[in-house]
Amino acid sequence: MLQAIRTRAGGIVVKILFGLLILSFGFWGVYTRSSFFQDPKSPEAVVATVGARDIQSQELQAALQPALERLRAQLGGTLNPAQAKQLGIPEAVLDQLIDQSLLDQEAARLHLDLSDDVIRNSITSNPAFISQDGRFNRDQFNQVLAMNHMTEESLVARLRTEIPRGDLLQALTAGVVMPGPEIDTIYRYRNETRVADIVAIPLAAASSVGPPSAADISKFYDDHQDLFKAAEYRGFTVASLTASDVTGEITISDEDLKSAYNERKDDFEVPEQRQVQQLLAPTQEKAKAAEAALAAGQDFTQVATTIAGQDPQTIDLGLLKASDLPKPLADAAFDLPLDKPSEPVQDALGWHILRVVKIEPPKTLSFDEAKKQLTEALTQEQEADRLDHLANAVDDALAGGGTLTDIAAKYQLKTTAITASDVGGRDPDGKPISLPIPMKDVLKVAFDTGENETSRVNALEEGAIFVVHVDKVVPSRPKPLADVKDQVVAAWTAEQKQDAVKKEADALAAAVAGGTPLAKAAADQKLTVTTPPPLSRKPQPGSGVPAPLVAKLFSAKIGDTVTASDEAGAYVGQLKEIQTPENTPASAAGGLQAELGNSARYDLVGELTDALKKRYPVTIHRDVLDRSF
Repeated sequence: MLQAIRTRAGGIVVKILFGLLILSFGFWGVYTRSSFFQDPKSPEAVVATVGARDIQSQELQAALQPALERLRAQLGGTLNPAQAKQLGIPEAVLDQLIDQSLLDQEAARLHLDLSDDVIRNSITSNPAFISQDGRFNRDQFNQVLAMNHMTEESLVARLRTEIPRGDLLQALTAGVVMPGPEIDTIYRYRNETRVADIVAIPLAAASSVGPPSAADISKFYDDHQDLFKAAEYRGFTVASLTASDVTGEITISDEDLKSAYNERKDDFEVPEQRQVQQLLAPTQEKAKAAEAALAAGQDFTQVATTIAGQDPQTIDLGLLKASDLPKPLADAAFDLPLDKPSEPVQDALGWHILRVVKIEPPKTLSFDEAKKQLTEALTQEQEADRLDHLANAVDDALAGGGTLTDIAAKYQLKTTAITASDVGGRDPDGKPISLPIPMKDVLKVAFDTGENETSRVNALEEGAIFVVHVDKVVPSRPKPLADVKDQVVAAWTAEQKQDAVKKEADALAAAVAGGTPLAKAAADQKLTVTTPPPLSRKPQPGSGVPAPLVAKLFSAKIGDTVTASDEAGAYVGQLKEIQTPENTPASAAGGLQAELGNSARYDLVGELTDALKKRYPVTIHRDVLDRSF
């Protein structure tokens, strides 16, 4: 998960995700367990000042907890404190709190006040507080507030800031509608296709270039020494600790388990489950025939196989929750009595007739039933807390000038010495090195740390922390020519063939530019002209047309001839036709309108908060932020 976030961390998608996580908590599932990060040095520590208002470390802590819970749920997996800090999540959450404060102060300046009636209506119309009869339910309201550790007063106070803030943003962005011509222009650009005649000259078709001379070999080696370098090797020491190393220090009492069970009781609710059979017919006519046969008392399996032509292995879907099925099928299956076929239900796969053969009612696991799961969960949480505490202590000790050897002994970290390894984890003999923790992250840190330097503490998703001290760096250097002569000859030969097919492609393009039809010029060279299906702007896998040639064709005019090459050979393309959609389909226009509108709204909000920073200056207290997290 960490790599997935890193890969996208600079993009608008993650910015919006963080914004949604922090600015739109909602009214359920937001509860705080143990603190994710270390406690700040002072409960009144100010991490940022926005205009006349301070953002306290406690406030940032409170915003981080539900944000991280939701981030885990959105992206899957676990996210430990060091990873969150490394990804800059505390800073991202702080940025959102700063934006909130800017908007709140501007809403106050504009006197966007709320009446009690607006607050009351906002609460009584919130779906989270409405029961199945469509009315506001006071008991449900109290339960949701309790689950979120809120009081009615705190909710009202929160709404008094959130609603004006939302009104301000709504006033700014509500009128954003992308004009039709712009939608059409972007749709035409993205969906334009081009038809071209293509001639491929594969590398394998290049004429023999003969063996290189000694001078050729020597010159090629001198000009391309980067191709024949020995890897850089590094000797380093790893000090590490895994979750299993600290498990023995953790004790979970029955009192802790019972308290956690009461706090997380919702986690142990098992919804109703039903064993469902399905008859899947390809057409409505066959579905009706099957329905009639079932009504006449025929066996469900026999009707499914003989009338619907269904594979018997696909009839029994097993024991399912409603959420396991698409909504139309779930609605039908969970309204059925036992052993009674449903009416035909259509979806994208065909026509379904469902039958329920077993019903397991909803239940809540007892404490004894949940005890093992709770013990594992609390143990994992305490392991993470323990590793987090040790990581901070080790970081502080390293910052204080301690040696890795002494610090590892003090905090009982396991040390592993690696004499020499390349970036791929192999020693000079090509044998893989061995580490007690996953190798990839350790090697990255080892090759990012200078000689005789010690890294900071790093955390792994697998539940481990580690520090690397680089003992020795053996720089990359060219291998002797005698050791790589065969590789030099192979590389020289490949380059000669590449040059040969490029020259052939250039000559073919020149002939066409001189007036010779491409088909004739290609036939003279015993080459074949093909006309692939219309090419889209984004090259499609398996099209056989390389991306460089596609890019040139999309910059060409009708009749132009272009050339390109890749590792497989060289290509000549002559543009024959440009196909541009005349109209934007309604289905595509709606999606583009939403996409471009959201992007424009996001930019508008960013411009507003940037402008507000001039009215309400922002100061981030980095020292407090670093101490707190």
